[in-house]
Amino acid sequence: MKIVSLIFATLFVFNLHATERSPFTNIDFGLFMGWGDFIKVENPDYINSEKNHFLIEVNGKDYKDILKETKALYGKKYKCRLAEHFVQTMKEVGIEVGDTVDLKVYVFDGGHEVKELKAVPVTEDNLAEIQFETNFCKN
Repeated sequence: MKIVSLIFATLFVFNLHATERSPFTNIDFGLFMGWGDFIKVENPDYINSEKNHFLIEVNGKDYKDILKETKALYGKKYKCRLAEHFVQTMKEVGIEVGDTVDLKVYVFDGGHEVKELKAVPVTEDNLAEIQFETNFCKN
């Protein structure tokens, strides 16, 4: 019986790690006076890396709601959850993320435009770049 329990526990742990992916290659968080919290995102395959892009929606859900709910669930660890546990965290705030995700971003530089990005791949390679570039989960 202990062996069966160990096997199930091991499969559960591997399954959790296998689902961790991201549509972004980099992510940052901050605060604009008069605008509030923001999530700055990058993915050079879909977003011009020479311009600043701020997340507006994930699969139709507003980023402010995502931040509010993630902060309520995880407190100070919300940045870690959004950066390195994107798929699981989105599920916990009511957003199903498959192999792709629809994003809406605000392009801050050169024209102030809103872009809808359809079917952006959510990959382990993107997550690896975030883990290399940031340290949100190391604190």
